[in-house]
Amino acid sequence: MKKGNYILDTINEIKKVLGKNDYRIKRYNKDLEWFEDRKNIFKDNIIRVAIMGITSSGKSTLVNALLGEKILPMAIRPSSSIIITACKGENRQATIYFKDKKSQILEGSNLNEEIIRQYADESKNPNNRLNVTQIDIKTPYFLLDENIHIIDSPGLDAWNLDNHEKLTLEILLPTIDICIFLTTVKATSDEANVEKIKIVDEKEKQIILVQNMIDSIEEKLGRNGIVEEDKSIILKKHKKRAENLLMQGTKKSESFEVIQISALNGLKGIINKDKELYESSNIQDFIRAIETCVNSITPRINEKRSGSLEERINQIITTDKEIINGNDVDTIEALKNVKVRDINGFAEEFQNAQEKILLKIKEIEAVISDTIFEIRNSSSEELQSYLDIVDRINNKNLYIESDILNIVKECEKRKNEIYEKLNLDTGFEYFLQGIESKNLDVKHKYEEKTILFKKEGVLNKGKRLFSNIFDREWGYTEVEYDEKVVDKEATIDIAQEVCNQNNIEYLNILKEWSTEYNKAINVFYEEVGKRAEEYEEKKKQNIELYDIEDANKNLKSFIDKLIKLKAYEENKLETTIDGEKYEAPESISYSIPKVQYNIYKLSTQIFEKNYLLLWNYIKERSIEKIKEETKEIFWIWDIDSCAEFVSRVLGIHLSQQQCEVIKQEGIYSFDKIVIVYDLCKNTLGFYSALKKIKDKSYNMFIVFNGIQIGNSKKLILESRSLNYFITNNNLMINLVIDSWKVFINSNNIKELLMEVHSLKNSIINKFNNSKDGYILINSKNPIYNMALIEGQEKDKFIISDYRDIKEILFGNPLSRGEEEKETLEEILSYFLNKEHDTI
Repeated sequence: MKKGNYILDTINEIKKVLGKNDYRIKRYNKDLEWFEDRKNIFKDNIIRVAIMGITSSGKSTLVNALLGEKILPMAIRPSSSIIITACKGENRQATIYFKDKKSQILEGSNLNEEIIRQYADESKNPNNRLNVTQIDIKTPYFLLDENIHIIDSPGLDAWNLDNHEKLTLEILLPTIDICIFLTTVKATSDEANVEKIKIVDEKEKQIILVQNMIDSIEEKLGRNGIVEEDKSIILKKHKKRAENLLMQGTKKSESFEVIQISALNGLKGIINKDKELYESSNIQDFIRAIETCVNSITPRINEKRSGSLEERINQIITTDKEIINGNDVDTIEALKNVKVRDINGFAEEFQNAQEKILLKIKEIEAVISDTIFEIRNSSSEELQSYLDIVDRINNKNLYIESDILNIVKECEKRKNEIYEKLNLDTGFEYFLQGIESKNLDVKHKYEEKTILFKKEGVLNKGKRLFSNIFDREWGYTEVEYDEKVVDKEATIDIAQEVCNQNNIEYLNILKEWSTEYNKAINVFYEEVGKRAEEYEEKKKQNIELYDIEDANKNLKSFIDKLIKLKAYEENKLETTIDGEKYEAPESISYSIPKVQYNIYKLSTQIFEKNYLLLWNYIKERSIEKIKEETKEIFWIWDIDSCAEFVSRVLGIHLSQQQCEVIKQEGIYSFDKIVIVYDLCKNTLGFYSALKKIKDKSYNMFIVFNGIQIGNSKKLILESRSLNYFITNNNLMINLVIDSWKVFINSNNIKELLMEVHSLKNSIINKFNNSKDGYILINSKNPIYNMALIEGQEKDKFIISDYRDIKEILFGNPLSRGEEEKETLEEILSYFLNKEHDTI
């Protein structure tokens, strides 16, 4: 037998034994069918590779690169529940599967990004109203082998999809072989990623950690434009951080790998037939890593398959023995391995689980009812009191949702156990709708109030003295104004609406889950019935003792061979590629000619002067809005990004020592500037220092990762320290998008701005006292921020504004290149479309 095909060779030899003559063919016909089915499954040798990771980490771009063309929409807002698979096939086609109608096949000109977008993009198919369950794409240009199937899972940190993320991990992971954990080189959610990696590792799945978007890395500049760290050094640092994540999240991190790629450059290199660009993307290294990983897990897969064959052989031998001996007492039940009464018990447990979930839904109704009562009877006029009430209900909902997920998790565990006991394939198709519950917000209204201002002059000073004695308003001017206050009734109405929406959502989830689960229960009953039927058929046949004993003797020898071959494969199989062990390159090096560097240094000085003008303008606007002199405060989750932004807009270069202080203490002040690092280690000292700098007027810049927009929304809107600081403070809030360049490269800048605009509205609505600032980009070239400010300054951005501003910006020497002009047009055209105002 050949080592690599020993499973298929064993099946062929078993079939020869069972089909030796007409008697055996008739007696073992069901067994022969079973081995033929297994042969077809094992021959394809499908390896399921799931790409999991943060939203907007470039999953769709990476799959497109593997497909060799742009088929999947590369959107910021993916679908919440649709699984997409990709593999090699003879023909270029996509199959769309629905839960309520027949599948649809797309071919030729009908298979393109725009058509797939109608099904897979949340903006085109909101809440999956088309009921799509899965999309399978095949193409002869796929870069991996025929047996490797890529699964593009929904994002693991999509905004308001926390519970769907947990369902993805619990339900999808048992069906896959390898996990590509995709993040970005500048990802800031290390702690959350470690938790996800731990879950993957607990399921004993092989992990390849991939850092995408190396094309977005820029060298770190010091004073006078001197390069302190080039791209290769920065990439080494990011890779080291990723390796630390694997150390923390896995038990055997030495067997796992970190690969750094640019999926976008890989895709562009293929489309434009640019070999140099493709090679710089490291996609080929990524492919080699998958191949190495497939080789390393092959013994484990073959061990499971071998065990499946052994179990079937033992079942055949035991059945023959019991029939010959005439032992019918409980024989059928014993042969089934899983008894009918066990499945009955399992079905009963599932029924109980459904009832528990219904009780949990009723708990949510009770929480809403209690909250409405509390809001209605509150006499407080303080906004914080109502925020505390709302926080309690939202947190309670999260706990209840967690309980529901634990019930689902336990049922899934029991179901997978029965699949294994029945010797059935666990890589079944499964659909479960994601939980996307709504949170409750405090609503506001405006009430007309008056305020007294002192009149100037000595006479009025005397009048004010008498006004205090006689309780009159002498010496003051009365001015009317509108004050934003809590709208109790509107908050109560929205609470009831949220409750109703969530209940409908949960009941739909329960219905979907019940349908899919009942399918699994029916499969179990069918399998048990089939085994009973096989036993009865064999029992009715004539006993030809010599033939049966000879068959059983040969079958027993196969068990011994399988055990020996498993041991041989585990000891001898080398995880090699082309005869040599593959090691990923440590870093990518870049070189810049001296003439080019001098031009670059000159342009850097021009950038600095223009940023200074831009900064002064923003500062003047903050003073106008806040009505007094302000300090600048930078609220951050990534210190390197902040250091870049501060360097660009202020010309202040933070040293490594200063960055370490910020990381440890969380708050760092100098001149009129404050930097707040929300992830600092010294929590106790952090809150104490935060209290001291509160209650002052600030021009605030929230610097966040644009690539991880879902995670960034969570960080900003759910940060307790940020919520505490903004509430009742006099601020102008500016949003600074870091890691923006990937959106320019993929022509997605409009969608990014739309998402950030939505985030900005959420912040302004949540913190009624804060002033509306600007959306900015942490870019080396200030021309983009000039365009953004121009667009935001106009109440109604019309076509004449677009033309005038475009002409001015295009005339600026900072926009001399094609990329600059294209990006400026994208930014300005965004402001022509006012639909984003309603998002």
